[in-house]
Amino acid sequence: MRVYVESIFDCPAHDVWEEVQKPALLVEIARPFAQIRPFDPPAFPPHWELGKTLRCSCRCFGIIPIGVRSVCFNRIDPSQREMETHESDPLIRRWDHLIRVESLLDGRTRYSDRIDIDAGLLTPIVWLSAIVFYRHRQRRWRKLVVPRLVRAKQV
Repeated sequence: MRVYVESIFDCPAHDVWEEVQKPALLVEIARPFAQIRPFDPPAFPPHWELGKTLRCSCRCFGIIPIGVRSVCFNRIDPSQREMETHESDPLIRRWDHLIRVESLLDGRTRYSDRIDIDAGLLTPIVWLSAIVFYRHRQRRWRKLVVPRLVRAKQV
């Protein structure tokens, strides 16, 4: 099953793309819905790295253990402003995630998350939780990250 969520941000695509590449941003915008911690390696790099596979421990609302997720960075394309990962964990066989950052003619940015999910019989439940999670992430982008980027441009 596929999840697709997009938002329009009132800031330049270049700035959004710079933020997308930072693991610290993922940790920030996933809260409080998910708490993500590096497991292997024990610390996230400053920026996501092409070809690297990371393992993260995840907790729903910081309490309920979800398990350890493997995330492999298959493509990071600065010219297209796209990043693709293949992710999996004990319950989810496939979680292929494409992030796309597009510059709009008016100077704003279209940001989208597309996720293809296969969790066997649990796929519909995982699909529904992914919709909730990615809408939450994009709300956090609009509430926390976009205003910070706009303020930085004004200085």
